[in-house]
Amino acid sequence: MKKSYFIFLLAALLLANVLTRVPDSFGRRTGSFEHLGLIVDVRHEIMRNYVTEPEPEELAESAVRGMIDSLDDPFTSYLTQEDLESFDKQVRGSFSGIGAEVTVDPELDRLKIVTPLEDSPAWKSGVMAGDIVLTIDGTSTKGMDIHDAVDRLTGTRGTDVTIRVRHESGEKETITITRDKIEIQTVKGFRRGADHEWRHMLDKRDKIGYLRLTQFNDRTAREVRSVLNHLQQRGLEGLILDVRFNPGGVLEAALDVSDHFLPKGKTIVSVKGRAVEEQVYTSSGETMLPEVPIVVLGNDASASASEITAGALADNGRAKFIGTRTYGKGSVQQVRMLESGQGALKITNAHYYLPSGRNIHRQEGDDVWGVDPEAGFYVPMAPEETQKMLEVRREGEIIRPDESTKGAGRVTPAWIRQKLEDKQLAAALTAVEGRIETGHWPKVGRENVDRLVKLGEIKKLKREKQLLQERIAEIDNEIESTRSETAATQPADQAAAD
Repeated sequence: MKKSYFIFLLAALLLANVLTRVPDSFGRRTGSFEHLGLIVDVRHEIMRNYVTEPEPEELAESAVRGMIDSLDDPFTSYLTQEDLESFDKQVRGSFSGIGAEVTVDPELDRLKIVTPLEDSPAWKSGVMAGDIVLTIDGTSTKGMDIHDAVDRLTGTRGTDVTIRVRHESGEKETITITRDKIEIQTVKGFRRGADHEWRHMLDKRDKIGYLRLTQFNDRTAREVRSVLNHLQQRGLEGLILDVRFNPGGVLEAALDVSDHFLPKGKTIVSVKGRAVEEQVYTSSGETMLPEVPIVVLGNDASASASEITAGALADNGRAKFIGTRTYGKGSVQQVRMLESGQGALKITNAHYYLPSGRNIHRQEGDDVWGVDPEAGFYVPMAPEETQKMLEVRREGEIIRPDESTKGAGRVTPAWIRQKLEDKQLAAALTAVEGRIETGHWPKVGRENVDRLVKLGEIKKLKREKQLLQERIAEIDNEIESTRSETAATQPADQAAAD
């Protein structure tokens, strides 16, 4: 079995503990061994001549983490044995925390909320997708390692963690969250009935169904099939599949959910990597809704598996995608145990590609990533609009029509805009109703998608610039404060010297 480059590196570092000097000829070799010679030489000089005696284990781990940092990939990381235990708990779901998908913003070098998970403590406390986490329990997240951040956010059920965030609107807020066991219902409906069960028929007259997917796990496809069976029995004529704020999850779940809607032989997603044989996943033909028009709702907090599903349905012409460009998390990670026994490497080894060939993953310098709406179906929401919509949704977590609407059994786009503050859902309902009535998709959004996406990126960069300027101002204040304290104590110091 061929050993990885990193395994060779760790082995070389361990051998350096017992060797007094690596022969000069070792450093003259070409390729990987030449670079290994450089690292071992530097380590030798540090261990022999540094003013204080370094810890060999810390040097080795720092060398590994330094190489990983050079990849500029927040999803590739070195896992110690302790990290592995924490990672295993999260994979199994047997952990407690705030319930949010997080990453490190490469521009700000701070923790960023990809999206809070619905029903989670973070969600209920007002944490929003796109929030920049400034501090965790008073500790700045500037330069904080992602695993360190996750360790600080997770913890014993019932304990509190306090974070200070900067919302996309620019508002700063300090939020105290009580950790809890994270158990997320992945398939939700439009509202709950008196029996507390979700109602998935959005418009009873036109028979338009609504499914909101909050995650993709091993139960999701089964739950989707159950709901679709129920809707079909009630004469389903149209469907809205909402994956906004869905951070993704298990690939198999995305494949199975997509398979529910696609005819046989359609490409769902491809996986390609430098050291990975290309894999193409196709539909089996066990479609449940061969003729029903479908809208998929997505936004910039739709990531990973949700992007796969949205892209598969849109690229194959099976659904109309409405909303905004998705997040762009299309990288595949594999956990490889190191043969040295000193932990593991969680490494990005491939990317996901849509049926059109488009790379889902956003990489530095790219103009295109994720899933885009077509011209006429781009429906953006400003940060303050999103905040209002989420506040309405969080009010008891459910959507309740007023008495007149409930009695008539009608939920209209106008009512959704007014009562739910959700113009994206209103646009989706308008589109499905138009498709049912005329056989064509009415345009419900804006044109010039590429231009609008770039304008949105400019707004985000301006917000990041503002955050950096605020930090500079804080540092200037600290300098002035320290300078004033120094000036105030100078006479006493001078007198003592005299």
